Amino acid sequence: MKKDIGIYIHIPFCKAKCYYCDFISYADKDALMGSYIAALLKEMNKKDLREYNIKTIYIGGGTPSIFNSKYIGEILQEIRLSRRKF
Repeated sequence: MKKDIGIYIHIPFCKAKCYYCDFISYADKDALMGSYIAALLKEMNKKDLREYNIKTIYIGGGTPSIFNSKYIGEILQEIRLSRRKF
């Protein structure tokens, strides 16, 4: 039987850092988004999720809505692929 899990993807980018936010996040670092997604996808590529039933995928941290939607698609595609690996 597959174990139920939730996946959390941290996106540490914001337009401005809110005073009440406890998450690790950075304002005005948009130039790092491409490098961040490359490192994230590389790390995700190491995971085999076939033995899990993914119940939720939460994308949070900073302000994920400022992240290019292309990157969100790449993250979701990597999760799909990791369910068919090896």
